[in-house]
Amino acid sequence: MSSDSKKRITNRGANEEDDEVSAIITEETMAGEKSTMKPGDILNFFVKAWPYLKLLFKQLQSYESRVRQLETNVNKLRKEEKIVQNKVREAEKRHGRAVDDDVNNWLQEVKKVISQYENFCKDEDSSYAVFSDGYLPKPAVRYRLSVAVVHITKEVNKLLKNAQRDVFSYWRGPPSFDADFDNIRYESLPSRNQTMGDIVNALADSNVRVIGVHGWSGVGKTSLIKEVAKKVRGKMFDEVIMVNVTSSPDIRSIQGQIADRLGMKLEEESESGRAARIRDRLKNPKEKTLIILDDMRVKLDFNVLGIPLLDNNDGSQINPSTHHNYLMKTQVFGTSSLVKVAEPLARDKGCKILMVSDSEQLLLSQMNGKGIQRFHVEALTEEEAVMLFESMAEVGDGNSELKKLASKIAKNCKGLPVTIVTTANALKKKDLRVWEVTNQKLERQNLMAATPGFSTMLSYELLEDDELKSTFLVCASMGHDALITDLVRYCIGLGFLQGIHTVREAKDKVHVMVGKLKELSLLADSFSSDRFTMQDIIRDMAFSIASQQMHAFTLTKGKLDEWPDQDKLESYTAISLHHCDMTDIMKEFPESINCSRLRVFHLDSKDTLLEIPDYFFNGMKELRVLKLIGIHLPSLPSSIKCLKKLRMLCLERCKLREHLSVIGELKKLRVLSLSGSDIDSFPVQLRLLAKLQILDISNCFRLKEIPAHVLSSLTSLEELYVGNSPIEWKDEEGQGNQSQNASLSELKRLNQLTTLDMQIPKINYLPKNLSFYKLESYKIVISEYFNPYPMWDLNKREMPEASRYLALQLENGFNIHPQKEIKILFDRVENLLLGQLNDVEDIFYELNYEGFPYLKYLSIVSNSKVKSIINSKNKKHPEKAFPKLETLFLYAVTNIENICQSQITSDSFRKLKTIKLKICGQLKNVFFSSMIENFSKLETIEVSECNSLKEIVTLEMQNIQDQIKFPELRSLTLQSLSEFIGFYANCATTGEQVPNRWPGVLFDEKVVISKLERMELSLIKIQEVWNDHPLTRSYFRNLIHLDVNDCWNLKYLLSLSMSKSLLNLQSLFVSECGMMQRIFKEPEVGMVENEITLQISRLMFTRHEDFQLTKEVIKLFSFPLEPFSWPREIPSPRITLLLYHQLLTVFVES
Repeated sequence: MSSDSKKRITNRGANEEDDEVSAIITEETMAGEKSTMKPGDILNFFVKAWPYLKLLFKQLQSYESRVRQLETNVNKLRKEEKIVQNKVREAEKRHGRAVDDDVNNWLQEVKKVISQYENFCKDEDSSYAVFSDGYLPKPAVRYRLSVAVVHITKEVNKLLKNAQRDVFSYWRGPPSFDADFDNIRYESLPSRNQTMGDIVNALADSNVRVIGVHGWSGVGKTSLIKEVAKKVRGKMFDEVIMVNVTSSPDIRSIQGQIADRLGMKLEEESESGRAARIRDRLKNPKEKTLIILDDMRVKLDFNVLGIPLLDNNDGSQINPSTHHNYLMKTQVFGTSSLVKVAEPLARDKGCKILMVSDSEQLLLSQMNGKGIQRFHVEALTEEEAVMLFESMAEVGDGNSELKKLASKIAKNCKGLPVTIVTTANALKKKDLRVWEVTNQKLERQNLMAATPGFSTMLSYELLEDDELKSTFLVCASMGHDALITDLVRYCIGLGFLQGIHTVREAKDKVHVMVGKLKELSLLADSFSSDRFTMQDIIRDMAFSIASQQMHAFTLTKGKLDEWPDQDKLESYTAISLHHCDMTDIMKEFPESINCSRLRVFHLDSKDTLLEIPDYFFNGMKELRVLKLIGIHLPSLPSSIKCLKKLRMLCLERCKLREHLSVIGELKKLRVLSLSGSDIDSFPVQLRLLAKLQILDISNCFRLKEIPAHVLSSLTSLEELYVGNSPIEWKDEEGQGNQSQNASLSELKRLNQLTTLDMQIPKINYLPKNLSFYKLESYKIVISEYFNPYPMWDLNKREMPEASRYLALQLENGFNIHPQKEIKILFDRVENLLLGQLNDVEDIFYELNYEGFPYLKYLSIVSNSKVKSIINSKNKKHPEKAFPKLETLFLYAVTNIENICQSQITSDSFRKLKTIKLKICGQLKNVFFSSMIENFSKLETIEVSECNSLKEIVTLEMQNIQDQIKFPELRSLTLQSLSEFIGFYANCATTGEQVPNRWPGVLFDEKVVISKLERMELSLIKIQEVWNDHPLTRSYFRNLIHLDVNDCWNLKYLLSLSMSKSLLNLQSLFVSECGMMQRIFKEPEVGMVENEITLQISRLMFTRHEDFQLTKEVIKLFSFPLEPFSWPREIPSPRITLLLYHQLLTVFVES
């Protein structure tokens, strides 16, 4: 053997030696052939060949150990692959982000090497490479396979080393939008029920993609569609999204609302980029989405919004009405069926569109007269009108006079529900004389009475006082989905609330008035509880009233060619210009305008070239409210100092550079907002605003300096918003470069402060004895990072239902226990987000022994210290904990061992609806059986990537015979649980198997979740989803959606008897279940085939690449699809096969 060969053997590692073996033997053989070997040289040859023979013997000897090691490494690689795939799915589905090419390439390489390993395992000769049944292995085969093992091992190790683990971010999901479909006191009427049923049937029709609903303004289209949405949401459609289009559609706002409801965050600046993200999400075939476009008045470009229509590969639109023309006759499963082999059309079938408009012609124009099914909403019959009026006005049978008048008034409302409801609410609890006067007006003005405008005017006139009338008109000027907090600011600015002195009093008064206006149907609920909206027909009448009675000039997204003449300007009390085209007047913008009666000036513009002259405000001496949004102000007009009566100044999202000090001369100012504006520093002159009650400098991303002693001078301040502004607060010792900056100790002098929105970068900025006890609402973030929790929306006015938020992340050795000022906030916090906390292992015992009595939402993120939410197993008395908690979210809480292991009172956790756990590596279970009753309100359970979790419920000896009941559970998701055994497994006390427990089964008759609608199972080692006990079958009758993927131990999905129990199942997805031999288990003995009645509206089975129309695939269905003995009331199924790319999707539609 040559010296080079010896060096190669000596210097190579164990896994690399075999790459040289062939080269060495070839080299030595060639050397032997070049010379004539003598008999004496044979011994020398073996001596020289001994190192190679040793190596070969070692290779043959270590075969089994290397195969075992390869198997271990491949299993590790598969786990890594699933983790990355889950993160890819989450990033694409929830965030819509493009996945990095390196990640996709890594996944492709993993797929390739696992395929090589599987081929190796299938090699017929592999059985002859090991010792078995007394047979010696064949050395040549053993050597060849050993070389293959080494090669595959090298590739596997390389991929493990380069595994992508922390590429994708995580966001917990969208807020609830249940308020979208609130219908206060909706009345079910025969004509409406018929129309509703027709629309629901159309939505269920797979051939109908677009639906239009039209009818007179005020006929009740929106209320009807909200009822439709409630019927199909969560059943026929996974998501139902309702947006208000109006006559001036705001594209970004509509895109934002769609994204919010899909749980997405749009980070693109351009509308086209945002649309592309939304479109990709809506094309997901696994999700059925209904988009309702309400109050359409103009034609929309669906492409700009991101709403997909059926299209070809080249993007050209396909008429949905011709979709059925692709049918062709063929033989499937040995029976005659209609089979469609089409282009890739099915990808958009998950999204349907429902348009609502007064104009049928607009709906036809939107779809070019094709592919839309239309429904006309008729006016109510006289009988229905009287029924509705009497119900709304609360007319009892005992008052015959009122009943006669009610009948007359209702008939004069011409069958329009808006007119009927508004008029009835206006007259409710009024005396008989008011009813008679109203009826006389209707009879004298019968033509006008047919419009909702008359009822709006009547309701306005009957409002109880001027405060309520003024509030109604202000609401109309604020646009759709306005914030109640903005209304409060307006009311304080205008100063028309009598006897109101504080912001708290103003809030209470405004909430009462908003409630009254909703009762009268003059206002309506918006998509969240902290907002309100108004129907356009009511708003139009409100504008008319404001124009006639209050001399208000309002223009929204119109074109302003010239300023009104001087006579009109002098009469105006309010001017509101919202996103108007002012191109023609920009060059002739008046130096000043004389508006001696003007009390409100509101200008909202996106035109960066618009500039306001320095003396523009000289003629507005009576101005109370000045609101400028999106204006470029290199220098603040000096004429602002003339506005001595100004009470509210809002310069929001403006570019402000100089002369902000002039604001200090506005001594009567109550509200000052610079939110979102581009400012560098806070003028020291603002300390003169002694009457200021609300200061908002949030989201000012360049603002770092607030001069010392300015905040402490604002002694009337009640609300302070500085969130998301990187203020460099001075520490208590005044050290560092920012010694002239304000310190948080100045807050001690603000005795009236009740609301605080603030980010504190360092815990040592907090002064001692700073009490937060008087705060009624707060949003406080304490973290060294400017935005530590991107998944948590900290926008101060965008999070409904809770008014007290606290986020904590204390690292670098800081201890929370001495921080009494912070811990006192736990007593009333409603939304709590915890990051890393030092020395906190038990949330209940170490943070708030009172049990967080007001907490609704608890999130713990990226925490390695917490071991339990509450663990009092050694305590003698039960504890009361989290009585109002609705949502529990744990993400990357790596050392948590249990959620709750203690004696707790009956009202602990009683309101918990949602629990989501992800990457909690030490968690063994979610619940103990002794406390199941406390979680009876649970609606959603999601558990993923908890690698130690064996079961959802751990049984205890005293409950071993009891059923496990979750009576309200609607959604269950179990993903990537490597040690998972079943919904319950062993007895916690003895560790023994529970009697009669079915091994490898997720559910048996002991688990009762009879309201479950959605279930997603992924990467869990179950052998069966259900056992076949009659009770088990009865517990899942409400299941609508079932998604099973990557469950490799499943050999079949369900039995035929179980399938008969899934009466409401609408969608079924099965993928990547490699061991699955069939969907349905072999029929039980004695079962007759024609007894099988599947009421499934959509059955979807997917297999990638290797899924072809073969006999093996047909065997997945263990029953003949035809003929069936279908019940007469259920249409016979149509089998549709859609082939595209490498995916075959099978739909069974009833």
